[in-house]
Amino acid sequence: MDKLTTTIKRQWLREIVARRKKVEYREIKKYWTDRLKKVRTPFLLRLINGMVARAPEVTVRIDRVRKNARSGNYELRIGRIVEVRHWDRRRERPTV
Repeated sequence: MDKLTTTIKRQWLREIVARRKKVEYREIKKYWTDRLKKVRTPFLLRLINGMVARAPEVTVRIDRVRKNARSGNYELRIGRIVEVRHWDRRRERPTV
């Protein structure tokens, strides 16, 4: 299965891990258009919050990609959470 890696803000990582956020949005720009052309759905999306070795991260399966020209975003439909690393699900914060 194909895999993409990108960064994400902590508040959105928290929402995805808690399963409150079902869609990840990315702007329709050449960068994302080129990256999304290289993968086939479903694919894995690794979202990292930070650049340190123990940065919180979540890997999710993207089941569908929709181009919403009206909002100017790609809508990446999150299917299921594959892996969560360096994140305390109960406290909804990074592990120490």
